[in-house]
Amino acid sequence: MANLIICCDGTWNNPRQEDNGIPAPTNVVKLYHALAKKDGMGELQKAYYHPGLGGEETGLKDSIVDGALGKSIKRHICSAYYWLANNYCDGDKVYIFGFSRGAFTARSLGGLLNLGLLDFSKIDKSEEQWEHVHKHFDNYKSGVKTIKPSQFLNQKAALKIHFIGVWDTVGALGIPNDMELFNLLDNPASWRFHDTTLGEHINIARHAMAMDEKRSSFCVTRWTKYASDRDVKEKWFPGVHSDVGGGYSDTDLSDITLEWMLKEAAEAGLVFRDGIFEQLKPNPAGVLHNSYKGIFAKFRSRPRNIDCVVAENQAHFHESVFQRQAVSPIEHPEYWPTIKLAKNESSQVNIFAKQHWTPTYIYMEKGQRYIFESEGCWQDSKDVCDWLGTEDGKLTAGDIIRFASSIWGMTERKFKQATENRSTDFWGTKRVEHMPWFIAVGCIANDSNQEKAVPNDGSPHPHQYVALPRHQNKPNALKVESSGYFYAFPNDVWSLYRNNQGSIQLKVTRVA
Repeated sequence: MANLIICCDGTWNNPRQEDNGIPAPTNVVKLYHALAKKDGMGELQKAYYHPGLGGEETGLKDSIVDGALGKSIKRHICSAYYWLANNYCDGDKVYIFGFSRGAFTARSLGGLLNLGLLDFSKIDKSEEQWEHVHKHFDNYKSGVKTIKPSQFLNQKAALKIHFIGVWDTVGALGIPNDMELFNLLDNPASWRFHDTTLGEHINIARHAMAMDEKRSSFCVTRWTKYASDRDVKEKWFPGVHSDVGGGYSDTDLSDITLEWMLKEAAEAGLVFRDGIFEQLKPNPAGVLHNSYKGIFAKFRSRPRNIDCVVAENQAHFHESVFQRQAVSPIEHPEYWPTIKLAKNESSQVNIFAKQHWTPTYIYMEKGQRYIFESEGCWQDSKDVCDWLGTEDGKLTAGDIIRFASSIWGMTERKFKQATENRSTDFWGTKRVEHMPWFIAVGCIANDSNQEKAVPNDGSPHPHQYVALPRHQNKPNALKVESSGYFYAFPNDVWSLYRNNQGSIQLKVTRVA
């Protein structure tokens, strides 16, 4: 009885990647290299590793198309499945690991294995084996069964997966919804079918998630709809996507998640080389990188739906989160200084006109009610206004530009209705089209209470947005429908925040 280990790397990742000339492999590569040759019983541990989408060094075109759109995910899943079918013997324990889209690959492979593992002892030729694997994947995609159960192990019973461990699962297949017209070329049938749920055939599941990642196209795909008695751990860790999954030369934060995953896998029977843990140097106060830069800064950002960062929620967080919160390294702003308002208690915060998101660090809980007050003015280009926005009856050149943009916004609304693309945001239109220009908008980062907030193309469901001046007194108090952290911003064109100035002071009061 052997341990069979499958390792699926993240987008553009491979063992040779570097960060400023320094080797910077992901945690998937490190785990693969850390494996002992034999388990505790002297049996061989057999391992398979595959570079990430766009990371196979097969040319610039493949790197761009695969890395951006995930076109070759079928090949990655089928390759891992083929290896497993060639190596599996009855009683073997299967371990699957992945990061980013590699985590999505790992979980989709789990969905494919839920439909059974082909019995290659009945298929002699390699070409026929590959043909059957691809046919099985196509059946997985279409739901049509064209392979006889007798060609699978145990009459097509689900193959038991002993352990699945993933770092920050990201789908983002196809063309992101926020690329509007290009998204019309997308084919949802090519990605919608992937099953990344936690099937009953999976014994142990572990998921390390990045609580500081802001890129909208890197929204985390969580597990949903599983029984509370399942052996499942999903935990938030400090850092952005690659602080959690690895890929930076500075590994202070990624060593935390690697150590956690290695220990969890070791407890489940996986064996690692002697001295591996001594090589790790986890540091909760280490460098937290900025992933929202370069080409990614041209696209929208989105805060994640994080549980309240307080001690009583420690089941949702790794201990390193609270350790970093206590230290709060001075190279960064105070780390998640969470505010939970008591009834009739208030908090004041400056909301800056230049910022796409001003975090208030107020955690609003379901059923609570809040009212808002504001002082001061901010500026949209040359137009000064208060929190009510620029639609104040005074005609300016800016109003003419905004009027033209509003006409364009009507086209956006019709496009959104016609395509059912809730993420549509045409260039030159307001972020929240149904609210006035430059009005103070509040956002509760709660995925609008959607259980599955991120479909397989990675385009997230919008958070809850409210026009703050509409909730100034108790009769009109904002009722929180789903819990989340509260952010605020002026309602402007996403790409034009740089020409804004000033701030308003927002007072938030909990009234119930």
